[in-house]
Parts: sequence; structure tokens; C-alpha cells
Amino acid sequence: MEASDYSEQINRANRAIASNAKSVIWKGYHDFQSLYMKGLLEEDKKLQLKALKGLIRASKALNIDATRYKNAIKALDIPKDEFENEKSFISSQPNVKSTSKHSIKKREKPFTKRAISLKKSVVKNGNLILTFNRSLSNNYIHKIVLKKRTNHLYVFDISPAKTYFSIKRFKGPTFKEIRIAQFDPKTVRVVIEVTRSYKPKLKFKDYRLSISLPKSTYRKQYKNSTAKATKTTKKNSLSLSKYIVVIDPGHGGKDSGAVGYKKLEEKKVVLSVAKKVKNILKKRGFKVYLTRSRDKFIPLKKRTRFANLKNANFFISIHANAVAGRKKRYRSKGIETFFLSPAKSDRAKSVAELENSADVSDLDRYAKDTFLSLLNREKIIESNKLAIDLQKQILSSLRRRYRGVVDNGVREGPFWVLVGAQMPAVLIEIGYITHPTESKRIFNPYYQKLLAEGIANGIESYIRHNK
Repeated sequence: MEASDYSEQINRANRAIASNAKSVIWKGYHDFQSLYMKGLLEEDKKLQLKALKGLIRASKALNIDATRYKNAIKALDIPKDEFENEKSFISSQPNVKSTSKHSIKKREKPFTKRAISLKKSVVKNGNLILTFNRSLSNNYIHKIVLKKRTNHLYVFDISPAKTYFSIKRFKGPTFKEIRIAQFDPKTVRVVIEVTRSYKPKLKFKDYRLSISLPKSTYRKQYKNSTAKATKTTKKNSLSLSKYIVVIDPGHGGKDSGAVGYKKLEEKKVVLSVAKKVKNILKKRGFKVYLTRSRDKFIPLKKRTRFANLKNANFFISIHANAVAGRKKRYRSKGIETFFLSPAKSDRAKSVAELENSADVSDLDRYAKDTFLSLLNREKIIESNKLAIDLQKQILSSLRRRYRGVVDNGVREGPFWVLVGAQMPAVLIEIGYITHPTESKRIFNPYYQKLLAEGIANGIESYIRHNK
């Protein structure tokens, strides 16, 4: 659907913003937020642009910060000749009297809110329960309802708020999916996706916000939940036996990988973690293979070839990151997960160069770029999804016991070890071997166990979300 098909809604929202009544302006503001969400879902940049312009005008009328909307327009990367500059499109609305004395007199002082932090989220007794570091109220929440094909999306923006995880997902019997993520630096977004409409109820108690989920079928399906729990566990265990996972401990033999703090070698720690991942996955019913089970050098291109021959469903390459220089050694730390794609950042390129150096140094830039241009887009998308689930579960597992675990996110990178994989394939950097504290952790057997559990949980999470 093109932006022009929403012209009536856009005009209605513009008329609301032109009002002198603050409550009506807020309605226009919320209408433009809804239109922007529709533009994102339908990948309609023109609709996004019109909505963002409206949000900037409404923000000016309401005396609230519009920086994020201005930044969003820049991120759209639309040629300048396709829309006016910010001043012209604000001044082109003659009915918006945001600077008149009358509107200034009527305008209330904006509500000042202290930022809160989301600490925990669970689905329990037919409710999504969010626990924060302190109490909050309705003033923190803005609700949007959208329809996406046959599904309904209930979007709750909580602001100003932050959360430590990149994205968290829940599946349930009465809802398709719940997604919780940091939408922008000041907003935590909760999306409840259901196949039928309902009226969610919000309850505030102490530090908790409870959002009701559809209940009629919930009670019906969970009437005998205790009795069914054992059967479900067995069924899930059996279903995992059809999945084949190839775990690739990076480097080996003559290629030690990065040499870090106190001359610790990358090839040793990644093999130890890989073996723990294999043991955990096998106990859960997976078929698991290692590309190497001892200190042996294997060329990068043979690793994915091995996975292809095994008809693997997943290829997970495990590595440890490193930086040169004493100053950087103390600053650089954290976990990140990469999927294969031509790198878009200098950071991704530098990490990839470090991991690719083993046996592709004889290829020139043109040859590398040619191979990367032949990537299967579908596998890139699936690898991206797998990387998101792995990153989230690894962080969740480690943060239960360790403080200060840094999330460096999910990134794209031209990693040669992933080229040629005929299945979702990712590369995990489990931490910086050059950082004094982090290197001690990643060589600690208990920390490795939590890392391995997080990787196993990430694979299971991907299967649940995409089966």
C-alpha cells in the first residue's frame, strides 16, 4: 500500500495537529505514530516520511523533543529533492499555531519523567509481567494497535526506559509472539502479536507492570498444564533429534588464533567451549559434530564443506576476539554474534580480517567481493535470525551469575569460514582474550558451561520461533 492510500488518515492527523486543544493535538500525534508503524511494516518509505514530518510538527506544537524523528528521517536516506527541508515543511502548515501567544498560554508544562530500567519479563497466569527498578505509571506508556495481515499487533512503548537485552521473545497458546526490545535509546517497545483482537488490561503494582493476554483459550488449554508438562518435555526432546548441528572451534594446530592476556591461546579456549556445547546439545537430543575435536589445523573452506556433507541444520563457529595495544586492551570487551554478509562497518571488517587470516590471504579484494556477492539471501536472513536468538540467550545465561557482561550486538561480516554454508551459519565471538578480566572468565570452566548453555538455548529458541 502506497502513502497516498493513507491520505485520509494523514489529513485527519494534520487537522488534529492544527487544533488549539492539546488533547486533540495529542490524538494527531498518536495517529502519526500509528502511520509510521504501518510504514515500517509495509516497508513504505514515503509513508514513513510523511508520518515523521507529522510527528515533528506535533512535537513542536506540544513542546516535546523531536530529535529521534529528525534522526529517523536522516536514516531513511531519501534524496533531498524528494522532500522539503525541515523548516519549509513546518512553515508550510499555516494552521499550526504552535508559536502564537494563545497556544503558549494554554500549553501545559511537559511531564518530567525519570528513566526506568526493565529488569525482568515473564509470562505467568495469562499475563505478561514486567519488573522494573522502580515504580511507573500510565504516563510512561503509549499504546498503538495495528493490523498485520490476519494478525493484530498491540504495541506498548515505555519511555524513558532501558533494558539490558537486545531482544526477548515469548511464544504462547493464546498469542503468536511477544517481542520486547530497546526500540531507541529512550524507549523499550513491547509488541504482543495475536491472531484475534482483544482488550489488554494494564495493572501497576509496586515495581511491576502486568499486561493481560487473551484468556478464554488460555484457561482451556492450560487446564491440565501440570499433567501435560512431562509429555510436552518428552515430545520436545524427541523432536530435537531430527536436527543436526555442526560446531566449529576456530583455528587449531599451526594457527593458534589470537594470543591474549598472559599468552593465552584462542584455539584452546574455543575447543573447550565447543566440546561443552556438543555435550549439552547431545543430552537434549540433537545430533552434533565438531569440525575438530583436537588441536588440528583445518582450512576454513573445509569447515562448511564438512557441515554440508553432514546435511547440518546449523553451523556455529566459535572464536575469541582480540585487539592490539595496551590502551585498547582494557577498553575492548564484550560478546558479539556475526552472520555472513558484506561488512558495513570498519569494526566488522577488522574482526573478519583477524579471523580470515588463516588461509585466504592469497585472495585479492575482487575475488573476495565476488564470492560475497553470490551469497544466498534467504540463508542470510535465517542466519540473522539465528544470530539474534544466540546473542540474546548467551547474554541471559551469563548475566545470571556474572556482572558487567557487555552486549556488542549482532553484526554482519565477511567471514570466510561461513562462505558456502548451505544452512543458517553464524560466528560467535565469546569475548576478548586480550582483556584481563574477560580472558580469565572465558578460560573458567563454569563460565564456559554458562556460555555453552546459552548457545544451546539460542539454537532451541530459533527452532521454536521458526518451526
